[in-house]
Amino acid sequence: MRPSPHPGGARPNPSCRVLSACVSAVLAAAAQAPANAAEGTTIEEIIVTATRRAESIEDIPYNISAVSGSEIRSSGVTSLQDLTHMIPGLVAPDLGTRAASYNNDLIIRGLNASVVNYEVGLLSAPAVSTYVDETPLFVNLKLTDIARVEILRGPQGTLYGSGSLGGTIRLIHNQPDPTATEVELTATASGTANADDPSASFDGLLNIPVGDRMALRASGGYEKLSAFTNALSVAELTSQNQPVLANPADPLNSPLSFIERKGIDGSDVWYVRGAALWNVTDQTKLTLSYQHQTDQSDGFSQQRPGYYLAQTLYAEQPASFNTDLGALDASVELGFATLSSNTSYTNKTVHATFDETGLIESIAQLYNNYPRIVSPFFDTDHNKSFTEEVRLVSKNSAPWEWVAGGYFNHLDADSHTVELIPGITDWSELPGSGTPAGCTAFNPVTCPYPTFGDVVQYYYGGIRPSLNPTRDLEFEDTRTIGFRDVAAFGEASYHFTDKWQATGGARVFWQHYQIALNSILPICGPFCSASGTNPEGLTAVENESSLRSQVFKLNSSYEVAPRTLLYLTWSEGFRHGGANVVPIGTCTFCEPKSLLTYEPDTARNTELGIKGTFDKGSSYTVTVYNINWSNPQIEGFTKTGGFDFVTNGVSARSRGVESELAVRLAEPLTLELGYGYTDAKLTASFVRGYDDAVGVDGDELPGVSKQQGTAALDFSSPIGNDREFHARIDGSYRSSFWSALPHSELAQNLPGITLLNGRLGVTLGGAWRIEAFINNIANRIPAYAVSTVPGPEHNRADAVGRPRTAGLQLNYHFKSR
Repeated sequence: MRPSPHPGGARPNPSCRVLSACVSAVLAAAAQAPANAAEGTTIEEIIVTATRRAESIEDIPYNISAVSGSEIRSSGVTSLQDLTHMIPGLVAPDLGTRAASYNNDLIIRGLNASVVNYEVGLLSAPAVSTYVDETPLFVNLKLTDIARVEILRGPQGTLYGSGSLGGTIRLIHNQPDPTATEVELTATASGTANADDPSASFDGLLNIPVGDRMALRASGGYEKLSAFTNALSVAELTSQNQPVLANPADPLNSPLSFIERKGIDGSDVWYVRGAALWNVTDQTKLTLSYQHQTDQSDGFSQQRPGYYLAQTLYAEQPASFNTDLGALDASVELGFATLSSNTSYTNKTVHATFDETGLIESIAQLYNNYPRIVSPFFDTDHNKSFTEEVRLVSKNSAPWEWVAGGYFNHLDADSHTVELIPGITDWSELPGSGTPAGCTAFNPVTCPYPTFGDVVQYYYGGIRPSLNPTRDLEFEDTRTIGFRDVAAFGEASYHFTDKWQATGGARVFWQHYQIALNSILPICGPFCSASGTNPEGLTAVENESSLRSQVFKLNSSYEVAPRTLLYLTWSEGFRHGGANVVPIGTCTFCEPKSLLTYEPDTARNTELGIKGTFDKGSSYTVTVYNINWSNPQIEGFTKTGGFDFVTNGVSARSRGVESELAVRLAEPLTLELGYGYTDAKLTASFVRGYDDAVGVDGDELPGVSKQQGTAALDFSSPIGNDREFHARIDGSYRSSFWSALPHSELAQNLPGITLLNGRLGVTLGGAWRIEAFINNIANRIPAYAVSTVPGPEHNRADAVGRPRTAGLQLNYHFKSR
């Protein structure tokens, strides 16, 4: 029998003494700092390339945030998810390595209509595009040796193409430097509440000049995160993947044997990146780079409601993610403009196991109430992508500035999934497990089994498990996708005066999409086949579509006062459509043909903002926006068979305010504040499939908090010769949000989340730095998402963030010119 779960009471959070101690340390150090400690210092100015030319972020005439490499290091940021605690309006659930490596769950300006999904791969393209340098690619990249991260809010279709519906995030690495030798080593050790083992990481960097015109740069590292959640019950399986019986004397009726498992969400990440720079001439530059990252995890970080960091699990859920990216960047100065080319190739492979037991339990009658249901779901995905972009960017010469370019992307993706019900093959041969002896025709009393033709079938008309070539097979799916995107784009700006400019942009694109899908449900047989006759429950789909369209952008800005810019932008974004793999027809689990495909969606954004700088580099930005979203793509699961699909709503809108402030309070002390308000909701009702997706006019969009705030206090001051003290405390808040559209069966209103982090450190001799840190000081265990697998209540699990983690970091950094 399954061990009885023991509810854990709410663990006591630490008092505010920890927070008070951190603040006191900062203020005390400030009081003791020399009066002239940082005289004349200013907040760092960040140069960005979001417009495809290098310029100060304060000169960009729309709402863009950037986090410099030095701020990434000083704040302890190591992942994209960490940035959500620093950037208002950027939202992502803290799902741990297992889930965060699988999907791009980033949300900007509230553009998300799908369930907050952490258990299966997304079928649709994400609404926020991500770039690694100049390559469009999502990977849960370790943020090391990063020059800066740029966050572009709102649709960015003209320069960044498909998928930049809500915005674009760019991860820009440091380039090889021919003028300096650089070495950096970092070691980190930490402990997490409820974890038995410590976490540790090691990162290394080496930059070597090769003559005056060449340089090599290499970085790499390893991170081990300890597990902090436990499984109340895991089904015991033999080495042959067969269930261990709780009562071996009764193989017909015996339930599963369960064991408890501690520490089931640990992970290992290792990465390596190499780059070579060659300044061929003073006008020509080539950069060749390659990087690899492997993410391996034991399972999801989940918590069953009412239980402290524990989940009810049947099948363990390990996963491995491998990403390779090779890129060649070339640029040539032509005098009047710069010609640049980016050529890249990416290869991503995923091997993952999911626990689908809850779904099978919910339809146990389909399997003649097999008493030992446990259902691991094995998924293998392979994506290959080739991208080429060529740009011609004018020199900064008034009154005209312009960018023109061409883009080509070809994606090939295939996936193979197999779902098993271990032991059902042998069980199906036991007397009394299936069709009663002598039952040759349907009778509601003596033979209550469906018939197909003149023969009583097994398991609703399907193939007897022992006759299936694949042992214990419940479901198998093979999917191949080909996508091609060709585009021409450009933007042009005209400066009417030295204070007033206007920009217009456009992107014209041609897209071709093709998909082939093949799935079988042999236990269900013809009752689950698209034809209604195939004994394997076969559904085969082939679809092909082409699209030609365009998006536009208009922008104007005016310097209303010195260092104060007022701007107005209207922009469009888009995302390509696709096809689903669901049974179509009149079978038991079939869906209407309308669910077979989904259409592209588009967003039209209008924003008005003001930004400026003042004393010692202090800066502010305030933006109000309204986005009208047509045909919003929505991911979900069919109510009868639990098949994942994408469909379209009718319309939605998101409007809100974004604001940021960075101010130098005193010479060594900086305050950073951010606030975002987002009102995102459907503006039309819809029903898709057989009530598979339901939305009501006025429904709040899932994963979107109405309010979000960030705050940080950063102190840095010399404390002697070649020594510097640094302290930082930061916090973030987001209000409650829905896990899915409110009228969905999966919808849960999740409470708001408040997190606090602190760091204290000293730099010694200019090269060594030691820091102590505490993340999640108050030890909050917030729920970021709800399990999407339907089934009994005991199968529900919430995705939770990492508990309080305290540690030490030692860094050595040497650079000589």
